[in-house]
Order: sequence, then C-alpha cells, then structure tokens
Amino acid sequence: MAEQSPAKKLRKQVKGFLCNVSPIKDTYFDAVLQHEGGNSKVVVFRPEDHMHFHNAEKTRSLVTLEDVVLQSSIESSRRMDIFYTHSSKMSCVRNLGEAFNNCFSAGPQAVQLSELLKLHTKPKRVNINAKIIQEVRRGNSVIWDRQNLPRTEYTVADTTGCMSLTVWCEHSITVGEWYNITDVSVREISGKTSLSTTKDTQIVSIPSLGTAAAVQVPTETIRCDIIGANIKNLLICPRKHKLKNVTLSSPTLYCISCNTHYKSTAIIMNFSGHLDLKPETGNVVKAKIEDEVIRSALTVNPTASPKDIIKSLIALPAMQITIRENVIVKMEDVPQKTDIKSEDEPPIKVEPVKESKFYSLFNSQARKRTFTD
Repeated sequence: MAEQSPAKKLRKQVKGFLCNVSPIKDTYFDAVLQHEGGNSKVVVFRPEDHMHFHNAEKTRSLVTLEDVVLQSSIESSRRMDIFYTHSSKMSCVRNLGEAFNNCFSAGPQAVQLSELLKLHTKPKRVNINAKIIQEVRRGNSVIWDRQNLPRTEYTVADTTGCMSLTVWCEHSITVGEWYNITDVSVREISGKTSLSTTKDTQIVSIPSLGTAAAVQVPTETIRCDIIGANIKNLLICPRKHKLKNVTLSSPTLYCISCNTHYKSTAIIMNFSGHLDLKPETGNVVKAKIEDEVIRSALTVNPTASPKDIIKSLIALPAMQITIRENVIVKMEDVPQKTDIKSEDEPPIKVEPVKESKFYSLFNSQARKRTFTD
C-alpha cells in the first residue's frame, strides 16, 4: 500500500524552542524545534506565519505547534520531522522559567581547527578565525533546489591546523588575509573533515592572529597536448535553476522551478568535463575542467554544443596547463623561447672605416663640382 501523504497522517501537538528559521523558499520555509526528546526539523507550508516563527526564535520563547504531522526522519541525528500544514497553528508564550538549552540556541561556538579535527562527534556548525592560504578551485554546482551557484574551494588555516573551506556564492575574499567566518557547516566525507558556508554565514576581515599553520596544496604545471575530451553542458535559467529536457532550438524554454517560460537567448550555458592530457614525458593525465577555464582558452559561441567545444579543445596546440588536486585551474599558451645573450659577453665594438685615397679623391672632386656649378 502506498504511504499516506503528510496531510492524511495522524495530527499531534509538539512543544519546544525554535531556531535556525530559514528564509521563505517559494511556498514554504523550514526551522529546527528543540524539544525534550531532542531536535526535529520543521517544514512550514504557511509562509504567512514566517514572521511569527522568526519572532519566536528571536525572543527565545516557548512555542506550541498544534495539529502538525509527525513523520520518522531519514536523518540519523533526528527521530522525527514535523510538517506544519495549512491547518496547523502556533501559540507562543514568554516563559523564561522553562528549561532552555542556551548552548544550542546561542548559535555555533568558535573553535580552533585542530580541536575540530580531534572531535569524534562533530558539531553541525561552527565559527572560525582563519587565514585564507590558497584558492584550490573555482566553479559552479547545482544544490538541492536545482540552483546552479558559484562555488570556490579554499585551503584555510589558523595557528593550530588547516582545513578545506567551500564558499558558496560570491564573496570578497583575498588570499593571505585573516577572516572571522561564522555559521559554517561541518562535513565529514570519507573520513576527511571540511567546512562549507551556509545561508547564515558571514565573512568579516580581521587583523592577523599570528603565524598560520604551514600548508600548501600541491600544484603542477605541465606542457602537454590535449588528446581527448569529454564535455557536457548545463542549461541554467536566469534565476540560476538547472533546466532538464529542453531544446535550445525552441524560441522559449520552461523552468519548472520558476514556473516561467524564458527566451532561449536568456538561458545560460555552462560547460564542464574532463581532458586527457599527454605531457612531453610521462603517462597520460586525466583532469577535470570547469566552464571558467574553458572560456579562458576558447571563444565560446552562444550556440556552441559540447561537440563544438570538444573539437576546439582538441584542435588547440600544445598548452601550458596548471593542475591542482586533479582539477585544471589555468590553461595558457606555451611561453615563447627567446635568445638572451649572457651578461658576461662583451659588446661588439664598431670601428669607423678609414677612407681610401681613391674614395677621398672622388669625394673631393664631387664636392668641387657641386660647389662650382
């Protein structure tokens, strides 16, 4: 039997404190409810109640959510999810006598990177003070709501350790500067801990806090021929949503996320893929390449297809390519060799040529004729 929709499930009442209330996302928003049994995600399908949720979070008030739908959560850190539907109600009272977990609601705590690496149970969000050591890669990625957003990965370090930080969207960041970075998400993939900015993250420049831990991401620059390529394209609407099953030859293209038809000329095309590179010495190298690097090496026609990009890349002469963590970060022409003389080599001395007697006689006779004429 098919699972019942949230609207048809048993409705209940829950009580707790709200935090992490998100902005409105089209027709809903979400939040976290701290209650006696732990923390639950709340999905709110009444955008008109957003201000009430925001005020309850701001004033740290005890709230009661009535006529909500409870469902087992797929997240191991939560027992249940709460669906606040169009028939649900919220009541809010200021009762400072209620138990309140100040550590949870006060927001992420500042940590040193070495401490974060040692923790067995990682916090969901932290604040850090760190120096931007190096920009590792730059590109775009599609997130959960189908938006294609700019993504830059940095190596950051404080005085105790280093870590990878992924920064979403555009930020004014300078390599070599120190920043206070708040509300960053902690992730652990394949045993490696990394950080990622969130919608609440703020990045503020601060004075130097000392000598950062020494770290450098290995970078290799090689002269090589492009002997293979596999490129795909991603079509993006003006509001940055990924489009599926569309044909560029149509005069208009429909975005299901925006519920809007757009001119085909307003659609953004993003290319990415990998190249097979043959260095002058050694084995073939396979490396990823993003749209920004492709466009730095090629003039991309607005109607270009992945096959056009592949042909243009393979037709390039030998290139000087910089690779960092298996990603191409720079592609440029091979520098031309020039003959440079040694500084120790003495300059060539040019001596004046002495006139012969015949040359002197000829010149004097010619001057004479000119003068007498």
